[in-house]
Formats: sequence, C-alpha cells, structure tokens
Amino acid sequence: MTKRKYGKTYIREWREYRGLSLRRLADRLELNGPEETISHASIGRIENGLQPYSQPIIEAIAAALNVSVTDLLGVDPTKEGEVVDLMRMINDKNRAQAIRVLKALTGTDG
Repeated sequence: MTKRKYGKTYIREWREYRGLSLRRLADRLELNGPEETISHASIGRIENGLQPYSQPIIEAIAAALNVSVTDLLGVDPTKEGEVVDLMRMINDKNRAQAIRVLKALTGTDG
C-alpha cells in the first residue's frame, strides 16, 4: 500500500457529505476553460495524498463542493458540516444575532 505523501485534506469527506461520486465531482469542476480538466482518478489520488494539487484545482474543487478552500483543508464535515453550511446561509444582517446565540450556547457570552 502506498503511503500518503502530501498533506491531509477533507476533500473526500466533503465530497461524500455532498453525496457525490468521484466522477460527478470531476464533471462539476470548472477550471480555466473547457480544455483544462481533471479526471476522477486524479481527484482520487489527491484525496489519498498521492498527488499534489494546484491552487486552481483546489479552488475548483471547493467551488464544486460549495465550501471554502479553508474548509477543504481543515474542516471535517462529519463533525462540522452542518454548522459550516448554516453559517454560510447567515446574512450580514443576522450575523451579530447568530454570534450572540452561539456565545450563549457555549457559555462565552461574558
């Protein structure tokens, strides 16, 4: 078995959280044009840490999964996916109220 060479990402977890196969994710990716694509096999290697990714690729994957690049690199959706999705839906008008509620729930509203 080949060992992970590149850093951990949560691409697979976000892809599965969104209910997508590798092929469906590859079909959703829009890089710099129709001639620039990435295969489902390459995505699988990136998920397994066996292939590096470029900034355009990680940005395209994030857009296709409706998350930020930061989420792909550091947020496990099996633990925080719903929170990330809900926070993304909060508009600027309601953000302060949402923060107050979260602080009250966590006991940090001092």
